[in-house]
Amino acid sequence: MPSPRPHRTIPHVGRYFRLILLFLRVSVQDDAAYRADFLLHSVIAFLQLGAELFGLWIIFSNTESLNGWDAWQMLALMGVFRVMSGVIGLGIAPNMRAMMEDVRSGTLDFVLLKPVNPQFYVSARRFVLWRGMDIVVGLVMAGTASVKLGTSVGVMQAALFLLMLGAGVVIIYSFWLALATLAFWLTRISNIEMVFWNVFEAGRYPVDIYRPWLRWLLTFFVPLAFLTTFPAGMLVGKGTPSGMLMGWLAAAVALTGATLFWRFGLRRYSGASA
Repeated sequence: MPSPRPHRTIPHVGRYFRLILLFLRVSVQDDAAYRADFLLHSVIAFLQLGAELFGLWIIFSNTESLNGWDAWQMLALMGVFRVMSGVIGLGIAPNMRAMMEDVRSGTLDFVLLKPVNPQFYVSARRFVLWRGMDIVVGLVMAGTASVKLGTSVGVMQAALFLLMLGAGVVIIYSFWLALATLAFWLTRISNIEMVFWNVFEAGRYPVDIYRPWLRWLLTFFVPLAFLTTFPAGMLVGKGTPSGMLMGWLAAAVALTGATLFWRFGLRRYSGASA
């Protein structure tokens, strides 16, 4: 007897894609009501860029390299860091914070009643569009650094860079999903979130500058290296096939673990009516 499941896979993928487009359109409509706010945040993003470039200039006016990373390579790394910050601010953090609030207030009931995968819904229902400016600026920074380095970015190298960047996005999403899932047991997660941001700031610099034991921790225990250093390395000629393999292995493990933890927490959710 033929199974209907293969015939339903493509419609489901198309359905989720259409839902993402719908969520994006709603987010655009929400932000359009506050255009001055959008413009102000865009200006602030460029001011932050100026501050970052000034800080980079100060560092390399006193040294030629940071453990093998010269100024242009560091610019590429800072661009990747800015891309990751933009991805977090664009969709990951806003959705996870909304999910934590739903758990605390009991309004997660309305999410669970919707005819769609609840993990997908809580992960993609809201976008803060002005944070997309960080992604664009970060890509421009990384691209400019690649050109100045004289690196020939072919199709294969660009694909490897994007794949490594994708692995980093999966890892950071998995971390935030696990963090948000703690709301099923804890009432306040803001302190843990602050710890994350403080650790994430270390991603502005290559893990190569840290001591071996700390470098190991930032690669395998807190996989910060896969978020910034490894993707930037793929772009500036410091990447390796083993790094790519480790990055996607870490992404697969992180996503599987975070999803299982989310489902475990969901089974313990009592709802507002309990």
